[in-house]
Amino acid sequence: MVSYFTFDLQFFAQERTEPATPKKREKVRSEGKVCKSRDLTSAVELLAGLLALGILGSWICTGLTNYLRGTLAFIGDTALFRSDWFQQLEFRAVWTYFASWLFLGLAVATLAVTVTIRQVGWAISFEPFHLKLDRLNPISGMKKIISLRALVELLKGLIKAALFALVIYTALKNRLPDILRAMQTPLEYGASQLWDQLWWLSLRLAIMLLIIGAADYAYQKWDFEKSIRMSKQEVKDEFRQMEGDPQIKNKIRQKQRELAKKRMMASVPKSDVVITNPTTLAIALIYDRAVMAAPQVTAKGKGAIARKIREIAEAHGVLVVENKPLAWALYDSVEVGDEVPENLYRGVAEILAMVYKLKNKR
Repeated sequence: MVSYFTFDLQFFAQERTEPATPKKREKVRSEGKVCKSRDLTSAVELLAGLLALGILGSWICTGLTNYLRGTLAFIGDTALFRSDWFQQLEFRAVWTYFASWLFLGLAVATLAVTVTIRQVGWAISFEPFHLKLDRLNPISGMKKIISLRALVELLKGLIKAALFALVIYTALKNRLPDILRAMQTPLEYGASQLWDQLWWLSLRLAIMLLIIGAADYAYQKWDFEKSIRMSKQEVKDEFRQMEGDPQIKNKIRQKQRELAKKRMMASVPKSDVVITNPTTLAIALIYDRAVMAAPQVTAKGKGAIARKIREIAEAHGVLVVENKPLAWALYDSVEVGDEVPENLYRGVAEILAMVYKLKNKR
């Protein structure tokens, strides 16, 4: 007994197996959906801040120390009895903190913006801020919570917490004696030692977070490409829609006209003569008795095109002849590539005979 199974081919056509087309990517981008890793951006911000602190730390510490000393010395000063004492302290505080943290903030902000732009490019969209009622649907919300993406984010968070705890535990276990000894030394020396230990620990965490961020960006890239895949049917529908788009058709026609114009202009130097009226029309003719039954029009144009035809003809030594009635008759009745009709043989033959005589004399 033979069994037959029927398959609906449209079922396979709906599988999203095709990479997203440029139009789909542009649409998704306009909606604010881009591939971005927040972990990578956070890691770069933290690393930039630590490196900036390593370079500018002593300068910042000196500035804050001088400010604290000046503030404490201000307490016993007679300036406290002046009416503007608070303004002086306020200005000194604002200027000290602004100058101390300005370069640090600029370094962190610059690198954060650079990494974000490197990931997503210039993508400014207000679509995510639009109110959509389907976002308030509890069923859709539960689907987002119970999903592969949510599970990956949970696992990623647990892995990061475990790695951070391991790094901190290892660092404290190995350096705890040094930290305890630093607490028994003079304040300036002890604070310097504690700062060094804290900075190196933070640098390790930042490097580890950078590695996690790079891996997360690779996953986000893969997941984003997977989410914007298209089915074969969607690709076909988009192609049909683009074919029917008036703007696309106009662009295609414009491109075709440009190519035809280039080919036409390229044939002008090979022509035997150019007939003009003489200002607004130009028609180029060629005649090879061995292969042609009648002369053919290789180029024709009006206005700017006619001027271009005359310029090319004159530059390549093609004879330009003025004949207003014949120029209008050829322009109105013959297309490029067609043979001259019988009713215009006489006028064209006279001009070609004159051209051949001139060539023989030369």
